[in-house]
Amino acid sequence: MDRKEFLSQLGIGAAGVLFVGCLGSCKKDVPAAASNVNLTIDLTSSTYSKLTTPGNYMYLGNGVIIAQTLTGDFVAVSQYCTHEGVNVKYDATANDFYCDRHNSYFTTSGTVTSGPAGSALKQYTVTKTGDSLTIKG
Repeated sequence: MDRKEFLSQLGIGAAGVLFVGCLGSCKKDVPAAASNVNLTIDLTSSTYSKLTTPGNYMYLGNGVIIAQTLTGDFVAVSQYCTHEGVNVKYDATANDFYCDRHNSYFTTSGTVTSGPAGSALKQYTVTKTGDSLTIKG
């Protein structure tokens, strides 16, 4: 093996090691969707006052995002994008959830409509009784 061939083989080997290392470091741990959720929130509380305005949303602190649609319905899904675990946001105009890191979009029931996300967001049931919301799932 001459010097040129040796350096070529060495370069190919080093590139392979770096590529495999990059693949491992690019993989993100996506937080699991909250299970056994059973919350009741009081919309008259200042903590949840944002939800009294149609189009607004908030994170409940347990992996759940809840939004009030422009039509007044409440919807809740897992707050973590299934692609890389980034917090999704609610877009009232489009009436969907989206991840602004890689442009994954989800319906209000969590179904993927576009983007690199390969699986749906977990959907939670929201029931409104008077000024209280119960989120289960």
